[in-house]
Amino acid sequence: MKLSRLFLISAMFAGIALISHSATAWAGEFVVIQQDNGTSVRAFVSGPEGASFGVLVVHDYFGISDATKESVERLGTRGYRAMAIDLYGGKSASTHEEAVKLMQALDPKLTEKVLQAGLDQLKRPGRKIATVGFSMGGQPSLLANLNDPDAVSASVIVYGFGFDKLETSRLERLKSPVLVISGAEDAGAVDAASGFMTNMKTAKRQCELFIYPGVDHGYAQPLFNGGKNFSPEAVRVSWLVIDDFLDSHLRH
Repeated sequence: MKLSRLFLISAMFAGIALISHSATAWAGEFVVIQQDNGTSVRAFVSGPEGASFGVLVVHDYFGISDATKESVERLGTRGYRAMAIDLYGGKSASTHEEAVKLMQALDPKLTEKVLQAGLDQLKRPGRKIATVGFSMGGQPSLLANLNDPDAVSASVIVYGFGFDKLETSRLERLKSPVLVISGAEDAGAVDAASGFMTNMKTAKRQCELFIYPGVDHGYAQPLFNGGKNFSPEAVRVSWLVIDDFLDSHLRH
């Protein structure tokens, strides 16, 4: 078992330049995916269809917002076939109140089926796939891995919650490492990450933790808290960490 690593960001990151691995910009688009039961789900996709690496993005409680689209397009530009699966059936929110209603209306079993449809769409012979979830989407991104561990090579949870309550016996199903990211001022996410790290150690599974100082929940989502928590620099550095993690476990 590899030892879990705790990342604490320092001032040195302020001088790191973001290096793109691809000069090709990929504009995303919405597509419709047919499920095995005959129903369809919507997804926002970007990147080359024949890419050797894929990423399933799970959105936060606002739905497929501009921030989600930007994440997918960023991954597409780096050469991934990236897909944000729509858990809200075409709906989205712009306020906290709207987002809470959509989140509370989710059916957990239906959500898992939709996520599986996204994974199945990304699967290709020889393609490595990662899952990345933001806030509300953090735990579902991990569940997608747990439900199809042979298909997933890495998972990333960005200021998520609830995943620390998963049973250790279930975490033992994981066949790939998990990266957890949080802002230092986000007490709920930090507590969840800490508990999850303990559980992953017990399950003898690899987990890494990155904490960015001085930022709170939703720092990557301009819609959250009226934009007061949004931090472009925290977003930039977090993506550097995500890029390195995905490169390590998908490209090598």
